[in-house]
Amino acid sequence: MLGFVILFGLLLGACYWIIIPLLQDDDRENGFTPKPADILEALKNKKDSAYATIRELEFDLNMGKLSEEDFQILKRQYIQEAVGYMKEMDKLKSPPATISKPVDTDLEEEIEPENTAIRIPEKNKGKYIYCTSCGEKAAVERRFCAACGSNLHKHHGKNGSRIGDTGEGTMEK
Repeated sequence: MLGFVILFGLLLGACYWIIIPLLQDDDRENGFTPKPADILEALKNKKDSAYATIRELEFDLNMGKLSEEDFQILKRQYIQEAVGYMKEMDKLKSPPATISKPVDTDLEEEIEPENTAIRIPEKNKGKYIYCTSCGEKAAVERRFCAACGSNLHKHHGKNGSRIGDTGEGTMEK
């Protein structure tokens, strides 16, 4: 009879141990799903561990226990690991991206002439140069030829004039 009481007690204890996690509301308290703060802390600890390992590698290199080649390989590996942890931490810390509204095209049309005026100085408006590769006419403010893609200003001297050019290559509109 005493054996049945002990067996019944063990059976009740086992049932309680199995059923109690299913009856609790918050799974995170039991360690099933870590809280975001716990995840950040774990990533920070892993990053710190990678840095500590790099310091240990430097110590081993200075003591002669590690070759320079092995040190560089391991250091690169642990730095990449630490950077990966930092990227994960940044993803968790940053707010979710929001979808921006489309830009008003009327506003763009209003601003574009002002931007063009700022980008193109008044003294260069209406002046043209010719591409030395293909001979195509291009505005002075252009850096590359639209026809062939070559650099339009590669043959300019220190003062901005073309080498060997008397300035007659530019024309007003």
